[in-house]
Amino acid sequence: MQTPKLIDRTYKNSTCRPLGAVEKIIWLYDQVQPAHFALTAQIKGEFSPEQLKFALMQVQQRHPLLRVGIALDKTEQPWFVEEVASIPLRVLRRQSEQHWQQEVETEISTPFNWNQAPLVRAVLLHSLEMSELIIVYHHSIADGTSGAYLIRDILQAIATPNTIFQPLPMPLSLEELMLGKADAALSPCPVGLQTSIFKPQASSLRPRLLAGSLTSETTAQLISRCRQEQTSVHAAICAAFLLAIVRQSSSKQPQTLRCMTPINLQRHFMSATDAQFSLGATAAKTGHTLTPDTSVWAVAQSVKQQLNQAMETERVMAEIQQSQAWMSTNPSSTQVLQGFIEQQACDLAVTNLGRLAIAQQFGQLQLRRIYGPSGMGPKEFSRILGVATVSDQLCFTLFCPESVMSSAAVDQLLQEAMQLIHAAITSIS
Repeated sequence: MQTPKLIDRTYKNSTCRPLGAVEKIIWLYDQVQPAHFALTAQIKGEFSPEQLKFALMQVQQRHPLLRVGIALDKTEQPWFVEEVASIPLRVLRRQSEQHWQQEVETEISTPFNWNQAPLVRAVLLHSLEMSELIIVYHHSIADGTSGAYLIRDILQAIATPNTIFQPLPMPLSLEELMLGKADAALSPCPVGLQTSIFKPQASSLRPRLLAGSLTSETTAQLISRCRQEQTSVHAAICAAFLLAIVRQSSSKQPQTLRCMTPINLQRHFMSATDAQFSLGATAAKTGHTLTPDTSVWAVAQSVKQQLNQAMETERVMAEIQQSQAWMSTNPSSTQVLQGFIEQQACDLAVTNLGRLAIAQQFGQLQLRRIYGPSGMGPKEFSRILGVATVSDQLCFTLFCPESVMSSAAVDQLLQEAMQLIHAAITSIS
């Protein structure tokens, strides 16, 4: 990794906060493997790029982490530091229904400079009737759920530009919130914070993105059948894709696959009033021994059972404390990447934002769909699935590096998983 050049800078009038343990893990990881993700909103209705620029300015004034870069103190510990910098916006003429997928591939291949604010950027594929808005986030400042609700805020700002968005305080870290330190005061900015000048390394893995959706009718049928089987939509999706992976193999022998699921701690452990634009997620890994003939519902029930155990408060708290202990040893970025791979390497990673409590209508604009979160990990994370449901339609993206899976294999995997979902819905209990 390139050694950064450090420059002293004074932030007397800035709001600062040291990175929490989970945020620091992501920051270190990002130095050797880009750690950012994208969400794509499909929007029906007419609005101008100028309206979007104004809306981005409004939400940036509301959410402090949309204004930060990362600087180092004299002990080389990272701090979020507010700076004056607008959210970059790239505007392109919309070419086709699939155009946004190419742009997401480009954005995921383009790392952030973590020392330069802001750690978010936007792309608008614009047309008069239908547009796609792609928001790209550095993972240290946001999780998928925070990112989705930011899209809601942006659409509200476009629809009602006279709305006054009250500025929010700098959010506390996940550890401070989870470990009962919500009243902790923010530390003053240290003297002599430093920023580093370096060119981040792009991933050597070329991403391949596919997207799809279930019809409203199929989504409703899936939800109903999951209730009947006493499992979750998330677990059923994991099961279908895991079995699709097994069926791609020519082996008939049992295979043990691992599935990684990010867990939204803001949703499970915090009240709605505590929710904030920040990183509020951890991850759990489940294991499953499968054959091509294993039932989708049997796997789904196993996924749900294992995730329920992983979300027990005591286990979550213990993992957070372990992360704090690990970061107190000041590991290098390569050590963090290796540790992350050892703990979380998987055959499938599924980030499911669930059914988002977001309206579809914003004045004359209609939010049709949200795709993602879309992101790419190291080769040990060969298949990354992002799922989001707006109103009554479930949409997803599947990310696979071309060096790991051919385009034909990715297409086949997606088709097989969809067939498994439809067959599971209509199967006899």
